[in-house]
Amino acid sequence: MTVKEAREILGLGLTATRQEIVAAYRRQARRWHPDRAPTGEEEVYRGKMQEVNAAYHRLKQMLDRYRYRLEDAEPPDDGQDYQKWWHARFFSGVWSAPPKKPEGNRE
Repeated sequence: MTVKEAREILGLGLTATRQEIVAAYRRQARRWHPDRAPTGEEEVYRGKMQEVNAAYHRLKQMLDRYRYRLEDAEPPDDGQDYQKWWHARFFSGVWSAPPKKPEGNRE
């Protein structure tokens, strides 16, 4: 299951706090729990509840693997280099600047 699918199942937007994810999971679990299914709909509810559980665990797994920087860092005062500050604060090595184009190529 992708993160996008998990977000859609839980009804979340692109950003969410851990508390919002838990609240969305609980909301969907209350809605789709098999004990609340009308007579004859138990299998449908059971399948939806499995999807809700899988979505919650996928997002939880993503959050558990994220590494947080545990220090207070103020943005630089005027006159300091914001790019260096941002790089020191947030750069993880995953994203890099686009490759430079050759001097002769101006596209």
